[in-house]
This record gives sequence, C-alpha cells and structure tokens, in this order.
Amino acid sequence: MENHPDLAKELKARGLAVLPVTVVDGTRTVVGFDIPALKEALSIEGDTPRDLSAPELLEKYRLLYWGAKRAVRQIPDEKLDWVTPQKERRGQTLRQLAFHLFDRPDVCMHAAQIGEYTYEMCHEYEQLAHDYATTRELLEYADVILQRLEHFLTAEPEITEKTVATYFGPKTVGRLLNMALVGLALRIKQTYYFEKVIGIEPQNPLQDEDFSGILVPRNIFG
Repeated sequence: MENHPDLAKELKARGLAVLPVTVVDGTRTVVGFDIPALKEALSIEGDTPRDLSAPELLEKYRLLYWGAKRAVRQIPDEKLDWVTPQKERRGQTLRQLAFHLFDRPDVCMHAAQIGEYTYEMCHEYEQLAHDYATTRELLEYADVILQRLEHFLTAEPEITEKTVATYFGPKTVGRLLNMALVGLALRIKQTYYFEKVIGIEPQNPLQDEDFSGILVPRNIFG
C-alpha cells in the first residue's frame, strides 16, 4: 500500500491495515483469501475445496514442504538477498520469501497455544528471516517446523476445532492451517517464478495435481 497512499488512507479510515481485503457494498469486509466468507458475502454459487482434516492437512503439508525445500535448495546463498519487484512481492528478498514458505504453521500452532492470531504475528517473518544466513539454515528450519506440525496434528488432532481470536474474526485452528496451506501453495509458485527470473530452472517442481484440494490460482502475477 506504500505505493498507493490514497488507498492506504481509505483502508485506514475503515480500520483496515492489511491486504488482501474485499469490501462489499461499502460496509462488509472480508480479510484475506477466505473463500467461504467471500462466497457468502458476494453471493457466489458453486463448489470450493472443503477444509482438510488434520490427517489430510499433514499429508498435504508434507508434500508441499518437500516441493518448497527442493526449490529453496536451488537458491545459492549469494542470491538470498536478491530483491523481488515492488509490484510483485513488495520488494521482499528471496530470503524472506524462503523463510515465509515454512513459518506459517508455526504461527498457527502458537495461536492455538495463546488463543489469538494477530496481524503482528503474521508479519514477524519479515524480520525473523534475517536470522537465517544460508539456504542450509532455512532448510533446517523447515525440518524443525514440519516435525513440530507432525506432532501437533497427530498427538491432539481435535485441537484443530479450537477457535481463536484473529484480526479478521474468530477462526478455528484448522481453518487457519487450511488458509496457511493455500498461502504455502501460492508462495511455492512464486518461488518458481522468481527462480526463473534470476536464471534458475526449478528442478522437479510440484505439478497441478500436487495442489489438488487447494484453491490456488494458476497465474501468480499479472
């Protein structure tokens, strides 16, 4: 929003500080890529992927983490501070994007513990990413988070039904993890895109069938 001060001012007047956000009839707002809420607000008919259960979530996270790790492994350390175009990822570095591939389940699990999911929690990754100097350290972080998620979803799968307060309304932990899964799928595709921009051809990338059950756009930018 820093490139669109008028838009930022309008959103601030509405008490909003985050994108994406959809405003319906000038009154109702839907924050984030919340498909059920958007369908209800916009009176859209048709089927959309249902929320995945704890075992299904774990299966998908394992698959997508595998693809994300494979992509990050191809990024040389000296390219981690390459800056993405402002119009595409707000000028974030590949280091921030790579860290963000893996951090969101950690935020969701923390939200389950403390009972809230704040805007600040969602954006801590922009600073936390700088603690990881190399591609290897980022991959080690991914392994830690996936191991924690495996325990989280198998030891007490019913915790996904717990409702927590979020900056876009009450949500279950399962809903947050499903939304995070959509974000992960999107960022994997963004990583492939940026790798090609800097001359890296993604090796054995995830295919459309790997994203089945996840509502993710085919076109990332444009």
